[in-house]
Amino acid sequence: MSQAAKDLDHLVLDGLQDGGYMVSGGRELFMEVMDTTTGRVWMSAAPVKMADFEALVLEASLVKVGIARASMDRAAFQHSPGSPGKPVLQRIIDGRLYINVAVPREQVPASVPHGPMEISVDKAHLIGFEAGRTVSVMSLPEGDFVELVGDDSRDQSLVLPPGSALKKIELSRPWLVSLPTPTRTFFWFGKNLRSFQGPVTLPEPA
Repeated sequence: MSQAAKDLDHLVLDGLQDGGYMVSGGRELFMEVMDTTTGRVWMSAAPVKMADFEALVLEASLVKVGIARASMDRAAFQHSPGSPGKPVLQRIIDGRLYINVAVPREQVPASVPHGPMEISVDKAHLIGFEAGRTVSVMSLPEGDFVELVGDDSRDQSLVLPPGSALKKIELSRPWLVSLPTPTRTFFWFGKNLRSFQGPVTLPEPA
């Protein structure tokens, strides 16, 4: 492991509250399911493969949400939604460990054709990016939103919300982000899932 990665690990662990959960893995595939009886979203606690998602067997109350690649290098959760000060909820689903990471709230349909759906999400999410990274940010008049899901290979074709613009920032040192609760999220669904979330405070230039 590089020194930069070790530095980021220390930042995340230092910022993690008692009972918090640091996710293993970085920019890899993770899958999520939702419990329809509670509205809680459960994420695989470790990276998976597409074949794992396709073969997933769920009990009647659970539905597949999706599988996507994380954009950040590290992720942790301070607590499960609505449970500050308590350990992150865990459960075994089809033989694999999952953690309760989110509860979606208000949803706003895309304001333009092929644009993103906006979802208010109840979660306590801590994310980190390694030094040397180039990170995509979507800027709106009300703030900056950092990439969390997907990659930037097709960002030039994204249909953006009115008044927004994409930019890239170069990181000279690790960047730790504590997303707000609730988090305002923008999702482009489909084959190439993409999401920006926030608002966040961008790092100061070196």
